[in-house]
Amino acid sequence: MRNADIRYRPDIDGLRAVAILFVIGFHAFPARFAGGFVEVDVFFVISGFLISSIIFNRLELGYFNLIDFYARRIRRIFPALITVLLAVSFTGSLFLLPIEYSNLLSHVLSGAFFVANFHLWTEAGYFDTAPKLKPLLHLWSLGVEEQFYIIWPIALMLAHRLGRRALAGIIILIGGASFIFNILVIDDYPVAVFFLPFGRFWELMLGAALAAARPALAIPWGTFPALRNVSSVVGLTLIAYPILFYDNGHPFPGWRAAMPTLGAVLTIAAGAEAWCNRRILSQRGMVFVGLISYPLYLWHWPLLSFGKTLEGLARSDPSTRP
Repeated sequence: MRNADIRYRPDIDGLRAVAILFVIGFHAFPARFAGGFVEVDVFFVISGFLISSIIFNRLELGYFNLIDFYARRIRRIFPALITVLLAVSFTGSLFLLPIEYSNLLSHVLSGAFFVANFHLWTEAGYFDTAPKLKPLLHLWSLGVEEQFYIIWPIALMLAHRLGRRALAGIIILIGGASFIFNILVIDDYPVAVFFLPFGRFWELMLGAALAAARPALAIPWGTFPALRNVSSVVGLTLIAYPILFYDNGHPFPGWRAAMPTLGAVLTIAAGAEAWCNRRILSQRGMVFVGLISYPLYLWHWPLLSFGKTLEGLARSDPSTRP
């Protein structure tokens, strides 16, 4: 397992900006950005790549500590998350009916323990009308990520001891099993595949596989530098196509998620030196949005959801409300 290069990549923050802007666009204007929901899958690839790169590096240097890894995740994730959960709890207490508020608190609890995806799976589909009024619906993706990071560092520690073949085997086993589950089950149980980690781990594993393979890319990139630009252009095209032409009329993820996720892999693999990555994704404004993408993601949906709820209250008979 070779030491992974974990130098800061402004273009990856730019790619985050693309993802968060279209996710927000889909949630705010679903008719105009009908395929924007696929950008969450781009986030999964980015996350798998960055976290795996960090773990590879620390394992190679001999100072990876599992407790320290989890502590760092908590310090990064929890402050903003707890703030949003408290704000949502307080806001909901002002105008929700008791039964509605009780349901909201159950979502707050599941969000705090990173199991929102399991909770939502038992209730309804992502694209149904009712979820539009659930201010913590979006925490399903955070649940998937953190569930992945419970098992992935342990798997990498084992692979590091056993050698590079073991690493390849673990990536193929986890990623392949997850993708097969996603393909085989999507038609009969689309809600389960959408929310449950087993149908999403392959997307994070694509990022992990790229992190493991990056040292090998130095050879073709060095021999044929133009390939970087080809990889970047093709990658961004694969990311853009679903935004323009996908909608929520078909089960997702399924095979349709392969396009944006492979697009993310190709864009990241191209490196910061690729023309699109350097001239477009690394622009100061793009990088800034990417740097605040996590709080943007946490806050945008509660604001939109409560806005829809208040709009509905304004149209209803005030005497029927508390």
